[in-house]
Amino acid sequence: MVKYIYLILIFFGLQAGLAQEITLRKGVVIDTLSINDSIAETYSIYLPTTFTTQQRWPVIFVFDPNGRGNRAAQLFRQAAEAQGYIIAASNDIKENETLLNNVKIATRLMNTVFNYFPIDNKMVYTSGFAEGARVASVMPTVFPVVQGVLAIGDSWVNVDYINKNAKFSFLGMAGYKDAKYHTVMETARFLESAKLQSNFYPFDGGKEWPSAEVLNNAIGNLTLNAMAKGFRAKDSVLIESLYTEELETAESLRRGMQFFKAHELLSLMERKYAVHGKSSLIKEKLKDLGKERLYKNQRRDYSNAAAREADLMERYYYFLNEDVISANFENLGWWSQQIKELKDLQASNNIADAEMAFRLEGLLQDLAKSFFRELQEAKAAIDPLIFTAILQTIFEKENPEGYKNIISLSSQDGDYYTALLYLEDLLKTGYKDMDSLYEIPGTLDLKMSPEYNSLIKQYLGNSKYYNN
Repeated sequence: MVKYIYLILIFFGLQAGLAQEITLRKGVVIDTLSINDSIAETYSIYLPTTFTTQQRWPVIFVFDPNGRGNRAAQLFRQAAEAQGYIIAASNDIKENETLLNNVKIATRLMNTVFNYFPIDNKMVYTSGFAEGARVASVMPTVFPVVQGVLAIGDSWVNVDYINKNAKFSFLGMAGYKDAKYHTVMETARFLESAKLQSNFYPFDGGKEWPSAEVLNNAIGNLTLNAMAKGFRAKDSVLIESLYTEELETAESLRRGMQFFKAHELLSLMERKYAVHGKSSLIKEKLKDLGKERLYKNQRRDYSNAAAREADLMERYYYFLNEDVISANFENLGWWSQQIKELKDLQASNNIADAEMAFRLEGLLQDLAKSFFRELQEAKAAIDPLIFTAILQTIFEKENPEGYKNIISLSSQDGDYYTALLYLEDLLKTGYKDMDSLYEIPGTLDLKMSPEYNSLIKQYLGNSKYYNN
């Protein structure tokens, strides 16, 4: 087997005739390939062991919200090898960057890969997680050649584009505990109503990438669709392999007494494999599961949890908006109680209720961040800002962002007592990044004070100033 391949990569954007020769190893993820010499952006690439420049290849562009292209490519490696895809993952997408800037980064990556590698334009796909999923969802509007989007944990929809030109397929995925679960599911349903090929694949987990095995099953949708459209030669061996592996996933859920989830997966499989003549056994399994009392009980539990969740979401949206506008500090105790109740519910033996509680906790965390960002952009008064920052520390105790926001705002307002109080609360969570504590905006005088440095030294054993 040839493990290395020599590629002559033509930089079409540079002067005619200029080329660069590089050596890439097949079957491993290659990290930090440069987009071009003038931009400090890089990407990770995976070429299957069967890769050759003598044919054109399907490609999946992958966008991780923290620029972890290598890690993301590793997750897709199993599917890429088994199903024959090139994986190109950006190292520069950032969660806190604007969608527009992230799309520009993604555009440069895609243009580079199109120029360097033999890509089959009938099988171009995008995928991403969280903010990366929003980027992946945008790319069909930038590159109409994109045939499919695999959006995990979030999505973006341009209604005008969908109504006029869209031809891509959409596969939305979200963990059962992810706050964006319903967002992605509703996106998939909307796109299906707009006559696009669209499905929603839930998986066990929270706000995270799914496992390589789950991704392999999901990417199987892209592969089977390409075969059905005649873009890819029908491969009976691969179809059987995908079918068998996914059927085993459903069976594993059944053996784990997760009958409702097994039924959901089998229902998706029935649609997925129908055109390939694989639906008869799936229908039998669905019929058998539907007769089980445990399945009926779990279906009822999920239905009840959905109704309760909708009610709580409505209450949270309303009360949070009212409290932020009025900076209702007296109601902070009520919000603390809500988090306590959600935490208790997360330990419930009722899986549907427990997953709902994780989603609602994530929703409150997202809302607090969103409100704070909007208040900052609107240059709001300090009280609503501090109130919202305190909510961040209530909703997500281990996240340093809220504490740092309070320290910054209080310091700028001259309230060093509050700033020091939340500095100590942050240090009590086990926070260890001393350098960042001296980079909090608006704390020039505070960070030079003996009190500030004394607290840092007490918890971290050292400080930048007054260290003797």
